Amino acid sequence: MQKKDQGMSKQIFVAYSYRLYAKRDYRKIFSNLESIYKVRFIFADEKITNMHIMQKIISYIKGADYSIFDISGWNPNVTLELGFAMGASSNWYIALDPDKTEMKEVPSDLRGIDRIQYSSFSDFEDKLTILLEQLYPKRENSSIDSYLDSKREDLLKFLAGQTEGLNIKEIAQSMGVEQRVAQILISPLINNKIRTSGQRKGMKYHIVKRGPTKGTKYTKKQRTV
Repeated sequence: MQKKDQGMSKQIFVAYSYRLYAKRDYRKIFSNLESIYKVRFIFADEKITNMHIMQKIISYIKGADYSIFDISGWNPNVTLELGFAMGASSNWYIALDPDKTEMKEVPSDLRGIDRIQYSSFSDFEDKLTILLEQLYPKRENSSIDSYLDSKREDLLKFLAGQTEGLNIKEIAQSMGVEQRVAQILISPLINNKIRTSGQRKGMKYHIVKRGPTKGTKYTKKQRTV
């Protein structure tokens, strides 16, 4: 369940296997998003306290708006932390790279849960971008896929009403989203429902206007006197 805006700390606790990924590479994803969304991602090893490690983690989970548990590699420590969040009815999400995880090790009750599934750091950053768009702006909570489908419909309707092409910045501003989100929305529609003109920074996007089906014949309407 999504929290109300009032009283939000804009902090998100993140748990993952430190053995699986290089610290600098993995956390760069979150650093990029912090500056855009003005949120703070918290990791268990960032602060030195006099608390027991599990006490510290529990305090982070309780103090954060949301928690993300990356269960890639099915690390026992991450599993323990996830178990606490589930028991405490905290707002939590699961992330997973299936290529780095033996799915048979993951309990069946977790396999069916909607999750952030990624195949690369770039893919992970895209999925997190969409998640942050859902969590903090004032809109009704929904799944990532349904959010994307809805926004793509809005995008197509918007472009259909334009007399000329728009660049990515103009589209993002008009739709009230970050440029990266606009790119995620547009990408699968190119060469199908959206065409482009120009190159790189000057590229503009246009709606593909469908003409009559090939072979359709027209007959002149006979004038009546």
